[in-house]
Amino acid sequence: MRRHQASKGQIFTLILIVLVGLVLILGLLSLNSSRFRATPLVKEAFWLVDGQRATTAGLRDEVKAQVVIQATEEYVGSIIVKVRKDVRLWFDSDFTISTIPVNLASGEEKTVGISFTPDEASKSGLTGIRGYFIEVEFRTTRTTWTMENSYPPRLTVEA
Repeated sequence: MRRHQASKGQIFTLILIVLVGLVLILGLLSLNSSRFRATPLVKEAFWLVDGQRATTAGLRDEVKAQVVIQATEEYVGSIIVKVRKDVRLWFDSDFTISTIPVNLASGEEKTVGISFTPDEASKSGLTGIRGYFIEVEFRTTRTTWTMENSYPPRLTVEA
């Protein structure tokens, strides 16, 4: 009788270990599956001032940061568009952020953007800001695209 109970206990323990292992494996696969998804391409990023493409704006002008995104395969999730300040000799800082839900089929393009009014002019020298730039985060694939580190395409703001 004891031998029968011991084998039942061992079988139960073995089944429990197998189930926990399966749950862990499935959990890891679901976490990693987003890493293997293709990130959409940022085809183009640019600034609009008074409806015209520009790389220079005046202080207090309304500026639109525009990003053209193309899906290389289906992409369903959020895209975060940030306008960031390019700070000299310090960490860059977020100025304006917008989270945009998207549902793109493979090959489909979408233009997303964010409007803002610069509050600080670009300065030469060792302090202050150089200008503004665009950063795009793809939440589903956990990747980030950042505008090239030169002027242009980054935005210079005149006082």
